[in-house]
Amino acid sequence: MSNITRLLDSVNVIQKRTFIKNFKKLFQRIDLPPIPKQIPQSSFYFNIERVDEFQWMQDPNNQDIREYIAAENEFVEMKNKLITPEVVSPLKVLSNGYEYYTKHSNYGSIYYRRKKKSLSNEEILLDSKKLTKANKQIKSVLLSTDENLLGYLVEQEGDEIGSLHFKDLSRYNNYQNEILDGVFNFLWGTNVHIVYYTVTDEQLRPYKVYAHQLGTSQRNDMLIYEEKDYTSFVDITSTKDQSFIMINSNTFSSSEVRFFDAHHDVSQGTPELKLIEPRTSGLEYYVDHRDGYFYILTNADNCHNFKLVRTRIENISKKYWETIFTVKETERIEDVDIFKDYIVIFAKSEGLPVLMCYELKSSKVHQITLPTNLCAVSPEINIDCNTNIVRFTCNLPLAHETTYEYNMKSRNLYSIRSKSINASRLDFDSNLYTCYRTRVKASDNTEIPITLLHKKSLIMNHNNPVLLRSYGAYGITTDPDFQLEHFPLLERGWVIALAHVRGGSELGYSWYDQGRLMNKKNSFTDFISVVEYLISTGYSNASKISAIGISAGAAFNMRPDLFRALVLRVPFLDPLTSMLNPNLPLTKIEYNEWGNPLENKDIYKYISSYAPYDNIPYDTTFDDNFKQHNIGTSILVTAGMQDQRVNYWHSLKWVSKMRIRQAKQFWPYKKNNLLILKIDTNKGHFGSNVNNQSDRIRDLAFEFAFLITQVQ
Repeated sequence: MSNITRLLDSVNVIQKRTFIKNFKKLFQRIDLPPIPKQIPQSSFYFNIERVDEFQWMQDPNNQDIREYIAAENEFVEMKNKLITPEVVSPLKVLSNGYEYYTKHSNYGSIYYRRKKKSLSNEEILLDSKKLTKANKQIKSVLLSTDENLLGYLVEQEGDEIGSLHFKDLSRYNNYQNEILDGVFNFLWGTNVHIVYYTVTDEQLRPYKVYAHQLGTSQRNDMLIYEEKDYTSFVDITSTKDQSFIMINSNTFSSSEVRFFDAHHDVSQGTPELKLIEPRTSGLEYYVDHRDGYFYILTNADNCHNFKLVRTRIENISKKYWETIFTVKETERIEDVDIFKDYIVIFAKSEGLPVLMCYELKSSKVHQITLPTNLCAVSPEINIDCNTNIVRFTCNLPLAHETTYEYNMKSRNLYSIRSKSINASRLDFDSNLYTCYRTRVKASDNTEIPITLLHKKSLIMNHNNPVLLRSYGAYGITTDPDFQLEHFPLLERGWVIALAHVRGGSELGYSWYDQGRLMNKKNSFTDFISVVEYLISTGYSNASKISAIGISAGAAFNMRPDLFRALVLRVPFLDPLTSMLNPNLPLTKIEYNEWGNPLENKDIYKYISSYAPYDNIPYDTTFDDNFKQHNIGTSILVTAGMQDQRVNYWHSLKWVSKMRIRQAKQFWPYKKNNLLILKIDTNKGHFGSNVNNQSDRIRDLAFEFAFLITQVQ
């Protein structure tokens, strides 16, 4: 039974009204919300006073915090009975005579291999069931180049570093007790008994690369590289042909890459690192290798949307880079995959996916025809360089993902695996729905793309429930892909609106640049413009609008009259406090996104002007007209106590201040308006355990039940 089947089983219950009735009863209890204590603390920046009544909540060791979180979690609680999913047909990767594949279950992932074309002798490489029960998860699994050794990185839920374990698949050696601690990422050298890994500093910044030789103590591991620039992340990769190990030092706006021979034997000394191009502010580049050439994806020479260049390994500096492929201003290259005779280019055009094949011999380019442009495309694992077959996945908003193989020589496209929606459980017929893109004028007349999904029979009567989703930060795109929680809403006549606001990179680098730093407010005002469009064109009205996304909190502060319900997932609600504390994880890295309010008064005042936590008004400031006509908003805020990226106190402080300043806008004063804080004491930034499907489906079921009860 697939993920969607499990969710749809919950939907079946909803359709029978049992789930919704229980949910309504849950939220109609007479319990009063907890009232947080206030301890005002003043600080001054540029002679501007900032008073924070809930700064005490930033100390995770404060016993009062645990008690308050427990009180918030007890304010609303629900349990769902979820059905174990069936195992989806596994996607096999072929290598050296073996088929490798993964099966997923309610208890986690199981990694297998068997000899090609064999119907028996299925070998279990790794079973994550025991780890899941211990609240741990597998972050990554890698085979050595000879495929006899398995390395797997295990993390405690919420952590971003873990322990690296080894397994000898040939069974000649026992590495059960050989564990490397504090590992962020790793890869194998071509010398199969050597593994390279990165570790982090106190700010969770990967900054050191070590080499470990199996059979030796971690205390003796060799330091290969240390990055001393606090704004740079270090990562290690290998070229696809496994000739070189690459050490990549990246910020949000620059790159510096070193490389060394992947066959190097560390017992003979430290490898010689060669620098490709020194870091320069604004210059990004990413490197692969084939037949004596480095192929480099870069934004050099003001190509903000990236281009593909190459250079001989004997002449690696930028002055020797030869441009071989560029894109238009409205296009952006996101990734490339190199083969013997072709390079596959994964790009976006006007925010929609485009796949192109560049033939190395002739320099000719042809485009791969996709089933539809309104989808999300991602490369699959393509290990073999010496093939004309590329594998990729196409994810559609109204259909589960399909994996394709494309023959670059014959230009034939084949579907090799497709996950279907269990129509018998939901009676879901995709032919009854439509998906299309339109544009909305923002407050400065910039045209904002939005993607809309709904029933073809939709009546534009200003009365349809809407779920608006967006991200709009860090250049992350809001793709029109498959989302589990959309289907029960679509069945009930909802409109799903994906707002491609500035701050994402849907329309290229300039689109991202227009939504960061001193342009950050564009993300929020774009979000508001989309809501106003949905209302003015007849899709809905303010009493039927709900929203999920990083922009929703600030947009709600600016226009609380436009939203009936909000779901704020691990939200960045107190950015000013984070940016004022350089000792917090990732703060220094984030200056490129938000600015440094410690050094610049204008930046301080700008962040203060939109930060959700700093802009919560007292309900006494609302005029009589607002109070009379505004139906009010119900808000669900979620967070993870173990989140090391967005601290739990963003949510905790924001909800606490809302409870004090806008108490009369919510239960029990306004019985239809709920303010709910749901903090998972074991959850990290990326939600529930990635190996535990039950937790993920439970969280989704909770959220869409909240939306349905509050909006519909």
